[in-house]
Amino acid sequence: MAIRRDAATLGAGWNKTLVNYALAVRALDKLPFDNRNSWRFLGAMHGFDAQLWGSVGLLSDGEQIPADINGDYGNQCQHASWYFVAWHRGYVGAFEAVVAAKVKELTGDDWALPYWNYLDSSNADARKLPQAFLADTMPDGTENPLKYYGGTAMRDAAVTAIKPGSRDKFDLDSMDEDDFLVGNQGGIGFGGGISGGFIQFGNWTGDLESNPHNIVHVLVGRGGGWIGDPITAGIDPLFWLHHCNIDRLWQAWMGAPGKHMVNDPRWYHGPADRAFIMPVVGGNKPGISFGGQDCLAEGLFFPQYDDLTKGTGVTQGVQAVARVSMGPSESQTVEVIGANAGPVRVSAEPAMTEVAVDLPRANAAVMSMGVTELGEVVSRLYLALESVKGNLASGMLDVYLDLPEGAKPEEHAEKHVGSVALFGLNVASKPDGPHGGNGLSYTIDVTDQAKQFTAAGLGKGLLKVTLQTRDGHSGDATITVGRLSLIKRTGKVG
Repeated sequence: MAIRRDAATLGAGWNKTLVNYALAVRALDKLPFDNRNSWRFLGAMHGFDAQLWGSVGLLSDGEQIPADINGDYGNQCQHASWYFVAWHRGYVGAFEAVVAAKVKELTGDDWALPYWNYLDSSNADARKLPQAFLADTMPDGTENPLKYYGGTAMRDAAVTAIKPGSRDKFDLDSMDEDDFLVGNQGGIGFGGGISGGFIQFGNWTGDLESNPHNIVHVLVGRGGGWIGDPITAGIDPLFWLHHCNIDRLWQAWMGAPGKHMVNDPRWYHGPADRAFIMPVVGGNKPGISFGGQDCLAEGLFFPQYDDLTKGTGVTQGVQAVARVSMGPSESQTVEVIGANAGPVRVSAEPAMTEVAVDLPRANAAVMSMGVTELGEVVSRLYLALESVKGNLASGMLDVYLDLPEGAKPEEHAEKHVGSVALFGLNVASKPDGPHGGNGLSYTIDVTDQAKQFTAAGLGKGLLKVTLQTRDGHSGDATITVGRLSLIKRTGKVG
């Protein structure tokens, strides 16, 4: 089996791996759209919209859309769902096989998809886009297909690196979470909310998907970059290096002691109403249907990586101690202990809402937050933003607690408790789509801000929460948050 390696270790600029990648991209794009191994077909599997594709030059006037794209193969990507990691693992695996076969055909070389290790603290240049993705031309002087599609740049020229702002959470905190999912919804946990069936954008976003996955899509896709919209993201060759790293993070997380993967037949087999399906090399044979179990050890899509420590936040075989264990996932409880009165609309101006809190349960949570003794009750608190909707492909929404009356949020960094990257909000909010227009939901762990709660009104039973869209990301576009709630997670120190 081919071993996936850190792109930063393969050599500067146009190293052999990336030259071969570019050659394969170009060759695959010459295949007709209805060929299941063509570049456009592979991209459309993640997301497809004829109008949008036509507007950016991915679809010519009158071009026939392949029946497979309107059928089982198109618009498959799983987001805000416990299938997020499994579906993307199958997608990356099938893609890698197709590209490797084309590289072999063109050059005779073996090839494996590299990963972009952007959170490797030992590499000062980790956040920079690999140089080959910034070059205008290939070494032979022809147009660079890793940057351009038919003469159109797929990324804003100003985006040469991931540059998070002071309010952006771009780190490996998701790797501290011990549980793939907690509770009956999965609104809290590493992996994402429980999906009853196939749904391209579900509801609850898991920790890994929130950060760093969504952050990278939003920050690299700023200024209209194709990777910032799930409908065009799969066409950008950089997308695949990003998702290879997300897949590696999941692999590293599973290999760290104390982590609890999901144990549910529904996840193992995939949605009952529509199977996940990937093309095979050559594209003519029946595709490969798969579920979560095919992505675990011994499974069809289980990959190998050169390193699972650098830039992952965990060490294989070493128990993580960054966060106290809360015991087995199934023994933990999740309950809503506060909510606001109704939907909140946010645009250019900040919007404030009050969350009414059940004081006895909230105070009990605060009192048990710092518990470390084995067998003692321990709690964490989360602020949930439910059914977030809007027309943006991506954006940023900042959350503040207890802002002074009339204050400008950006002038009170100490009141900032988190932000959410709204990748795919447009797709999740479309009422006539297969996703049902339910929007996206997020949880922000506010346990570390518990000391603010008394000042923020916990003693009076009201938490004052302010929401603000980010200039340069969300602009004046209106975003609606269906409900804000305070969630208490309780377990016993294990």
